[in-house]
Order: sequence, then C-alpha cells, then structure tokens
Amino acid sequence: MRRLALLVVLCSCASAGTPEDTAAKSEPIFTGSERGTLMADAPRPLAASIAATPAVVWEVTKKIYAEFEVPVTLENPAAHQLGNKNFYKMRQMAGKPLQELVNCGMGVDGPKAAKYRVFMSLVTSVTSDGKGGTTIQTTMAASGVDIMAGSGSDRVQCGSSGVLEYLLNEKVTAALAKGQ
Repeated sequence: MRRLALLVVLCSCASAGTPEDTAAKSEPIFTGSERGTLMADAPRPLAASIAATPAVVWEVTKKIYAEFEVPVTLENPAAHQLGNKNFYKMRQMAGKPLQELVNCGMGVDGPKAAKYRVFMSLVTSVTSDGKGGTTIQTTMAASGVDIMAGSGSDRVQCGSSGVLEYLLNEKVTAALAKGQ
C-alpha cells in the first residue's frame, strides 16, 4: 500500500509542470574539467509601451544611455537595437550602488558587486507596436571580476535585479512625457 501511495505522489508531481516552468531553464555559461559546469539563468528583457514613434523613442533612449554614462557602441536601426554589449562599471551606475542593480553573490564582507568590476551588456530594442506607439525592451547581462584578486581572477556570473532595465525604460517614458 505504501508503494502505491508513493507512486501516486510521484506521478502527480511529475505531471504538475507547466510550459512556463520549462521555458526559463538555466544555461551553461562555463564548462571546464577543473570546475565542472557553471549555470546561469538567461537574461530576460523588461518591456515598456510608449505613446511615441520609434524614431523619437530611439533618440531619447540614446540620451538616457548618455545620462547613465554608457557609451552607445551598438546602433543598429535595421535590427531595432541600440546599447553597449561590453562595458564595465565599479561601485555605482545610474546613481545607484551596483549591488542594487546586479547580484554577483555574497562575500565575507558583503555583496561582491560592491567591490567587483562589473562587466555588462545593456541593449534596448525599439520597435513599433503597430498602433502608432513604440515598445522598448531592455536587457542586461553581467559578470564580475574581483579586482583585489588581480588580473588572473575568473569572472563570476552576476544576475540582474531588473532595477537598471526598469529605470532606463522609466526615464525614457518620463522624458517623452515632458516633451524632450
């Protein structure tokens, strides 16, 4: 009887998954013989809808990147993307401490992002919503290096809190509301 009860429980747990559960799987970011495989969640874009044309939103988004001190090195109107796929910050960005924007783990003295050099990719897609407005999607991926350990230190994967993506989208929306 116990075996039957256990079998029923296991079968019900196995079939309880939904498509959403399997969509966001971790992806391998490093595989090595000495350290095994390091897994991380795939970066997820944060979207916002804006009642302005894509051309106007594009220009305002570039201004917000400049305000955040992120040089725009990716500007591809055909792919509807702008941003920078490789820059770094230390201690703070966009007026916020880095540990509010990314999670690189905890050390004995607190959040690692507070002391690491954090390498980032920040990309915004600007597309028409088909109704005269625009949808922007901002995606950030990050990794950090312990600068105290020297240049031979390995990068660790950092997760986004979503705060930077939200802040960028909100600043674009607010600037357009003011008529900039």
